[in-house]
Amino acid sequence: MAAPMNAQRREALVKGASKAKIKAVVNLAACTGCEVCISACPVPTCIEPFGEDINSRGVYVNFDLCIGCMLCVKDCPWDTIRMVPTPSVEGQTTSLESKQDQTALIFENLDSLDERVRKPLEGKLQSASSSTPS
Repeated sequence: MAAPMNAQRREALVKGASKAKIKAVVNLAACTGCEVCISACPVPTCIEPFGEDINSRGVYVNFDLCIGCMLCVKDCPWDTIRMVPTPSVEGQTTSLESKQDQTALIFENLDSLDERVRKPLEGKLQSASSSTPS
């Protein structure tokens, strides 16, 4: 179990995570929200759960805290987490902002999600619809 988070620990973890060459990204189309990855992760609040029911449950990764240890990838029973080069997620705050399969059930249930999750996913839908030729 990870040590509790406080301001000093968070600062140290962010500094360490900034040196990570890879980051974890969650495929929301396949994530069941089982939270095994949260248990495996040594960094508190790096992976956070969201959603209340089966149609809206999942997890996301906070990139500023991900140290690239790959423990979440190894322990995920559904193989929904993959590692990507850190430069490929530059400018993104969480894995919610990464490329997602927009046919995933979660996109049909955005209204049931809290704002911290809904906003980035709505942004993905808007950017996809604006890039689609008419």
